[in-house]
Amino acid sequence: MVKNKFRLSAFALFILITQSFSVFAQQKFYVNLNDRADDLFKVTLIPEKLSEQNKIYQFASTAPGTYQTMDIGRYVRSFKVFDTGGAELGAKQISTNQWELDDPLKTTKIVYTVAETWDNPVKENPIYPMCGTSIEKDNVLINGQCVFGYFHGMQRTPIRIKLEYPDEWFVGTAMNRDKDGFYDAPNYDYVVDSPILLGNLTKTSTKIENTTVDVFTYSKTGMISSDQILLLLEDMLSATSQFTQGLPVNRYTFLFHFENFSAGAWEHNFSSEYIFTENVLEGNFAKEIRSTAAHEFYHVITPLNIHSELVGNFNFEKPTMSQHIWLYEGITEWAADIIQLRDYLMTLDDYLAEIKQKLLQNDNYDPNISLVDLSLHSTERQDQYPNIYMKGALVGTLLDIRILELSHGTKGLREVINQLYKDYGMNKAFSEKDFFNEFVNRTYPEIADFINKYIKGTEKLPVAEYFGKLGIEYTEIAGVDSSKIALGFGISVKDNKLIVTKVDNQTSESVASGDFIIKLNGEEVTLQNAQAKFSFMSKMKVGDTFTLTVDRNGEQRDVNVAMQPRTLKHQFKVLEDATDEQLALRSAWMKNL
Repeated sequence: MVKNKFRLSAFALFILITQSFSVFAQQKFYVNLNDRADDLFKVTLIPEKLSEQNKIYQFASTAPGTYQTMDIGRYVRSFKVFDTGGAELGAKQISTNQWELDDPLKTTKIVYTVAETWDNPVKENPIYPMCGTSIEKDNVLINGQCVFGYFHGMQRTPIRIKLEYPDEWFVGTAMNRDKDGFYDAPNYDYVVDSPILLGNLTKTSTKIENTTVDVFTYSKTGMISSDQILLLLEDMLSATSQFTQGLPVNRYTFLFHFENFSAGAWEHNFSSEYIFTENVLEGNFAKEIRSTAAHEFYHVITPLNIHSELVGNFNFEKPTMSQHIWLYEGITEWAADIIQLRDYLMTLDDYLAEIKQKLLQNDNYDPNISLVDLSLHSTERQDQYPNIYMKGALVGTLLDIRILELSHGTKGLREVINQLYKDYGMNKAFSEKDFFNEFVNRTYPEIADFINKYIKGTEKLPVAEYFGKLGIEYTEIAGVDSSKIALGFGISVKDNKLIVTKVDNQTSESVASGDFIIKLNGEEVTLQNAQAKFSFMSKMKVGDTFTLTVDRNGEQRDVNVAMQPRTLKHQFKVLEDATDEQLALRSAWMKNL
């Protein structure tokens, strides 16, 4: 999914491409990007071979990997239908995302406009920026579900897209362009799976074994180039190839957009896109870019090559969520970190620091929601959904250790996943219902108990027990450090707004779980400016206060917040006197078998 700086979802389900091109019918789209003055995509659609069964034109209600309601029909500003002679035919909007044609057999052209999502805010269900669209003077971002639709019964029909744009612009996308200037896609799913970034971009390419990797970058002031991005990512890409025993794609495209805010990234089968604040590419910012890219890139394994039928046959009208998002997102996040540890891109101390951060963030979420429930109800529980990246990755970490222990260091989670993607692959889905049983059959009977407790169930994760097997001591609460500060509550994201979670020692005068944060010391706080607004806290001391304005059940109120001494939580220590058995298991855990 989608993954952003708050580990949203970003974040992800992916689109399976299962159908080759048809010679019988195709839909041609023409998009005018030379006229960019009014934030509208001006689209002309030339359909072929419509029948009464195709009279409904469908815009997406959501998209794979976003786990959010999108309702793109909200952004449609005009929709007109014409016959061969240019006479206008009737069409009416029959639901938020559907237009019904009066006479599909006579329809030869449809002209519609759809607003970009970045500069057209909505009251409910705002679309994550990395999943949306933007039209600016020097660049355009297109996510297919936000611009294009399909006729009922023709989701699998081939699509051709021609973009009209300034001659000097570069275009970055995983789609191929033919000699006539059309981008070809075998079906609508592929269009949604292939974002397009175009404008004043830089481009560079490399080869990772047999995979061509392209990097396209928009940087508002030119501070960041594609060459710099590739230099940052190249070791990670090679490490991933080693981890997966070869990459299952022959081409992959990175699309980076650097401007004035950070939102995160969205993964696809053959590409991924990133929205970050333009900054000097070094230090923690460089690490964040690399770790985010490691997560998104690993999605070429899951769910591109390991997915259930719900991913392979995605319903854009009335989607059904998979119970295995713990696999698609949580295990992917586990892989993104362990890949870097095993290829020496991250030290053991750095890795344990990452685990600590995931445990700290996991503390902010409801412990009574299982990973399966979180997967199935991701669209309704957006305030809890980011934990799929935290608890999901932690479960992956512990599952890896448990399999290694049971196999006496000969097989871990990596080896199980690699075998799964080779046995299934892009065109073969596993059973949504039976996958847990299959996973157990591929490992050990004891793994059924692990799944029941920590993936289907909500038992407390056995962090100390499992890391103890590696000779790494874990302490959940190690005391209090009065020289360091803490808020005393967690902050998450819901409906693209900051929300308070897990308040320690809640009183009637304090913030409450479920409060939306509106202002900080009288100034508006948004996702885009939150990092800058809260930066002053680094200079505060225990007892210092500030004021939050919160929205509680529709009523705004001011609340004073006093900085608390920091509780020392989730401490790891690598034991110098580990046993031979612990050292042997740790050695197996820290390398690719």
